[in-house]
Amino acid sequence: MSELEFYVKAALQGEILGARLGTSPEIWEENLGSDFLDDARKSLMRRDYGLIEVTFAKSRGSWESVAASLQIHRLAHRLDGMIPPPVTVAHGTFSAHVRIGEFRRELEMQGGTLREVTDSSRPNFVHYQEPSIGSSVYVVNLAHTPLEEGDIWSITLSRGREQ
Repeated sequence: MSELEFYVKAALQGEILGARLGTSPEIWEENLGSDFLDDARKSLMRRDYGLIEVTFAKSRGSWESVAASLQIHRLAHRLDGMIPPPVTVAHGTFSAHVRIGEFRRELEMQGGTLREVTDSSRPNFVHYQEPSIGSSVYVVNLAHTPLEEGDIWSITLSRGREQ
């Protein structure tokens, strides 16, 4: 599976390398490995894998993932260690830029759609949503070094809709 297929699968299925929202930190670690940074505060925890960030909320004494994002813009800086090794093993090499046109074509080939969402809170981005599960795709609409207009900034999955 290519990197583009990896991104599209996340946007369409709400899954990142077999880990889904609603699961524990241990499930994410089993699937993505142990090279991460946790930032926990009270009942929220952010786990940073570089390319992938996962947010957990503590409910009834247990942590549960409530959001995840693919921070694609980080790849443009070409820093080592941005992609968890299990992701590289499964999907190969990742490029520094993902263009919205290529992503949209692959998404539509797999039965998905993107709809533009009016979002005045982020004026340097165009916000798209995949309506079947509510995943969000943020695209640079104003060149932002090292990104160009039309590059995907991030893909966000959240528990806004049942998955």
